[in-house]
Amino acid sequence: MSTLKHKGKGPQAMTANELVSGLSVWMTTDLNWSRDYADALLTEDETVIEKMDEIAKAAEQANTVVGAYFIDTVDAKPARYRERFRTHGPSYDTADLISES
Repeated sequence: MSTLKHKGKGPQAMTANELVSGLSVWMTTDLNWSRDYADALLTEDETVIEKMDEIAKAAEQANTVVGAYFIDTVDAKPARYRERFRTHGPSYDTADLISES
């Protein structure tokens, strides 16, 4: 289940970690997951935000992702340092993980 509720502070994006690889992912406009933040759906539409939350909860139940939560964005970039850092990828070698996907 999403661990951080949408607080309505500007455009929101949904982030999580892939369960198998542990890599950061973002929900896309087609309501799937991408490892590339550039693909992230940014929205203030409450209906879309509710749908994003439902899909994230279902993905957690299906053990596809873990730790899904909404992030605030400013100028199409994550507002907090933690999320900005995550957009640059992991700080360890993922060559084996990425080639398996």
